[in-house]
Amino acid sequence: MSIIFGLLILGASPKLALAQDKDSIVHFDYHKLKPIVQVFGTAVYNVDEDHYAYGFGRAHLGFQYSFNDKWSSKIIIDRGRPSIVGQILVADSTGNLLSVENSSMEGAYYTMFLKFANLHWDINQKLSIEGGAILQNHYITQERFWGLRYVAQTFQDLYWKIPSSDLGFIARLKINRYFSVDATVTNGEGPRINQDKFGKLKYSAGIDFNPGNKIQTRIYYHNQQTGDPEAATEQLLSLFAGIKPNDKIRIGGEFNYINNLHSINGQNNYGYSLYGAWCFISNTELFCRYDQLKFKETNDSSLLNLDNGSSIIVGFSYAPVKGVHMSLNYQVWLQEMSDKENQNRILLSMEYNL
Repeated sequence: MSIIFGLLILGASPKLALAQDKDSIVHFDYHKLKPIVQVFGTAVYNVDEDHYAYGFGRAHLGFQYSFNDKWSSKIIIDRGRPSIVGQILVADSTGNLLSVENSSMEGAYYTMFLKFANLHWDINQKLSIEGGAILQNHYITQERFWGLRYVAQTFQDLYWKIPSSDLGFIARLKINRYFSVDATVTNGEGPRINQDKFGKLKYSAGIDFNPGNKIQTRIYYHNQQTGDPEAATEQLLSLFAGIKPNDKIRIGGEFNYINNLHSINGQNNYGYSLYGAWCFISNTELFCRYDQLKFKETNDSSLLNLDNGSSIIVGFSYAPVKGVHMSLNYQVWLQEMSDKENQNRILLSMEYNL
């Protein structure tokens, strides 16, 4: 909260000078501050259990500040449920560390943590570098094309809980009007966890090929190694293609394969997602989506809380004003195993942002 309070002070004054001496004066101009607010809320009716619930799926609060036309920074606090819990240490009365198995795959609800805190440098019109707690680029292209994150996350985020941000560096290069590439070096554990003694860096790279305004494609790969002799190297391959024949229709699809998910040896997952949307009247869309998830079971599969199956999402989205979106949608999870029950839900989803 102290970070937010400090930023609010900066925004309260048109210009604020912070200095220890005359040669180190830094002037903050509130005209260069851009507030960032994004909130997701959902009302859910679970048809199978006849249960109602309401909650906030995500809340982002922060600022972006432009020092000049080449340098900028961003700080964002995230109020949501972390994808992973992180390291848990337990000691006895004498201070000796005890061996503890942590099987939790998600943290507490409504945890606040620093998700983004980065410095961005536009070296020229084609090359940029960003460092700190950065936004990774593994599923962001798909997420922006899908355009309905407040209704449901895209494939990698929904099923594999790969953190969207991490500590490290990312470089982006626009080769020409058709091709662009990006490369990332990060810790690999997400923004809430420092590198542990077994940690090795996570490397990733992506290629975007956009032959025109109507077609968008991307190939992405990451490699996350570990120094733990009992863990395996995680590798992810993702392919995406999206088509917008006109301003009212978009159709996209992605295929994802991951080897040794969360460094669990032999835990291989793959699947695909197909989605589309049709803006049939002003500010109103009809959308649908189909996911298929497959995974190879291992002794540690119970830790992942995954099942083979498919998901169907259909609904309407409406934007009454700029920055506000609402959706009435139906979501069903179809279990592949006949001895398990399907899951049916009706949702009223909401998003507002600045």
